[in-house]
Amino acid sequence: MDDGELTGAGPTTDGGPVTDRGRRTRDRLVVAARAVFAERGFADTRMSDVAERAGVSHGTVYVYFDSKAALMAAVVEDLLAEIGDYLRGGEADEAAGRIAEANLRYLQVYTEHARMLQVVEEAAIAEVALDRALSDFRAGHVARVEAGIRRLQGEGRAAADLDPGVAAAALSAMVEGYARHAPGYAVDLVHPTLTALWLRGLGLTQDAEPSESSHQTTNPSPVPEKAP
Repeated sequence: MDDGELTGAGPTTDGGPVTDRGRRTRDRLVVAARAVFAERGFADTRMSDVAERAGVSHGTVYVYFDSKAALMAAVVEDLLAEIGDYLRGGEADEAAGRIAEANLRYLQVYTEHARMLQVVEEAAIAEVALDRALSDFRAGHVARVEAGIRRLQGEGRAAADLDPGVAAAALSAMVEGYARHAPGYAVDLVHPTLTALWLRGLGLTQDAEPSESSHQTTNPSPVPEKAP
């Protein structure tokens, strides 16, 4: 056990360790907790399980986290940061390519972390802070997608008669929903269809040429001809 790390390694007033040793211990606890939560689920995990996996005493866990919910919150913070960094790592230049790459990355990262994300969703039912963290993450993702759709509409590449906020939320939910509720899918098989639905939904083509409806106004109205 690593009881010696209790000395001088406790949290500061904002909850963070004050020494390098303390930060290393906290990080080790978060890594251990992530593994145990994935194996046992949130409800069946005990703080002592995490302590044993991390190689520290039971009391050491409580120096850094006052509850299992707080420990899960730290796991979720790291997990969402990791997922967010991966989703923002695309390199494609054209709009269609960026959408295809983003969908591929989402499916890949969800597949990699499917079990842990399932555990987080289950824990969020009872833990308001976790539910809020997930909601904020989704909202941030949708906001970035909406900004991209608005940009494409401004360039005449996406259908102008779409509400960008609704389109962003619906298309993002389609990919997330498929990833969550279609277990065992092969990414390389489902990715082309999901991307095609995205492109068609926005009025884009594979090479992101301006769509036929991209120059329509949101509420088109006929203009009467002048009398001769």
